[in-house]
Amino acid sequence: MGADTERDNGRHSTDTVDVLVICGAAGVGKTSTAYEVSLRLAEDGVEHALVDCDELDRVHPWPVPGLPRWEMARRNLASVWGNYAELGHHRLVLCGVFADLRHELHWIADAVPDAAFTVVRLTAKLGVLETRVRRREIGTAADDQLVRSTRQSRDIAVFDPSGTLTVATDGLTVSEVSRRVIALWPALPPGSRTAPPGTW
Repeated sequence: MGADTERDNGRHSTDTVDVLVICGAAGVGKTSTAYEVSLRLAEDGVEHALVDCDELDRVHPWPVPGLPRWEMARRNLASVWGNYAELGHHRLVLCGVFADLRHELHWIADAVPDAAFTVVRLTAKLGVLETRVRRREIGTAADDQLVRSTRQSRDIAVFDPSGTLTVATDGLTVSEVSRRVIALWPALPPGSRTAPPGTW
């Protein structure tokens, strides 16, 4: 991705849309990380757009009767991205669960033509997920969300393509996770791709 791409001061001249997909089970910290990534890119003057895909199909009943499960999100992402593209944007940060990337990336690519994907899966041990979910949710909502998070973690382990980039979030702050994610996105100017020493 980007061998013929010119990048200077956060801009680049290409028809390719560089898409960073930050995904993981509910409670792993993907939304917080995506917002932190966006903040750091803005501080570096890197032009980009951010979309939380969990908000693209927040409707009841869901799935929408008569439509594929992903269709409402696809339509809304296509509309939102179309507006950003008209402004000249070529970098897009997306966050969402995306438990089965084999299928999810297809509708995203349909909504964002000429997308070049960098997918980073955030992971955490089930005990860490439970702590985060119970910190965020209350009452029966916490129990329900924990069931979903556990199921999502199992699905991810089964369906993730070989070679999917991962960042383990156990014991890390949002700031630390965001630096590791940014360092994995080749669409950025070299000065933006900084991460602390160590492996992930």
